[in-house]
Amino acid sequence: MKTTVQLAKIGNSQGIRLSKQLLKRYQIEDQVEIETTPDAIIIRPHADHKLAWAATYEQMAKEEEDFSDWDAVAEDGIQYES
Repeated sequence: MKTTVQLAKIGNSQGIRLSKQLLKRYQIEDQVEIETTPDAIIIRPHADHKLAWAATYEQMAKEEEDFSDWDAVAEDGIQYES
């Protein structure tokens, strides 16, 4: 997708406005990461790489785990003491 936008004056600087659709599509909330290359400016959503235990727990609780591979261990012929 290619779009042309007008620069907006912000104090002594200039900036661009991102449409609501772009913000939603790329899940941009408060911050962005800006990377510069010799021929481009790349804007990405800010990725917070901190481990959030509550979010991790919720995600793990939603997923069903498949333990069928472990059934072979129960039939490996080894007698386990009980």
